[in-house]
Amino acid sequence: MKSTAVWLLTALTFLPIGQALAADLKPYDARYEVQRGGSNYGEAVRSLVRNEDGSFHLHNETEISFLFLSDVRRYDAQFSFEDNRVSPQEFYFKRSGTGRNKSLHVRFDNAAQQVIEVDSGAPLPIEWNPQLIDEASMLEQLRFDLTHQDDSEFTYTIVDDKGEHDTQKFSRGELETLRLPYGEVEAVKVQRVRENSRRETLFWFAPAHDFVLVKMQQRKEGDEVATLLLEQLN
Repeated sequence: MKSTAVWLLTALTFLPIGQALAADLKPYDARYEVQRGGSNYGEAVRSLVRNEDGSFHLHNETEISFLFLSDVRRYDAQFSFEDNRVSPQEFYFKRSGTGRNKSLHVRFDNAAQQVIEVDSGAPLPIEWNPQLIDEASMLEQLRFDLTHQDDSEFTYTIVDDKGEHDTQKFSRGELETLRLPYGEVEAVKVQRVRENSRRETLFWFAPAHDFVLVKMQQRKEGDEVATLLLEQLN
């Protein structure tokens, strides 16, 4: 992968193989080109794999470079999928590159109703919520909900890559035709709803490809920060 500044773009419980709902969350392997101002800015991968025990492993890594600045971010999550919901157990985040490096590794202890910082063994100061999921797995829940619900708005309670509690809201838009490095794709536009923010984040999910993320764009004060475009999909 090329050198890097990223963004987001992305738990270990068990689910019996063959459970009907698990089949509705389709594994995939996607490769993306990252652009800024029409120029190549880096690359990213996002993959979802079903483990032998029926649980899922999600991997998301983005590498971007701009002038003398670089940023690499990696998100990994393990989770089961039960009753139409992502049920996380572990979430790992690591950021490296220009500036201070950061990392986070937590596990979700359903019995204790706590999110535990793995290295220290200490619980995060987060109020437990049975709907709580990690930032990386949230997009898989959104992907599933777009597929199976007609709702125009979606809200999720998450643990972000800082180990903090957050509530993120999304609004479903219209179906658009995109011309990507992968080819021409029809995708549903989804906007993250923010209040009093200078940042704007847009997502596009393709119904013909199990609602896999095919494009993502971040803007700040109207200017493009970076745009993620699907290049390969298996």
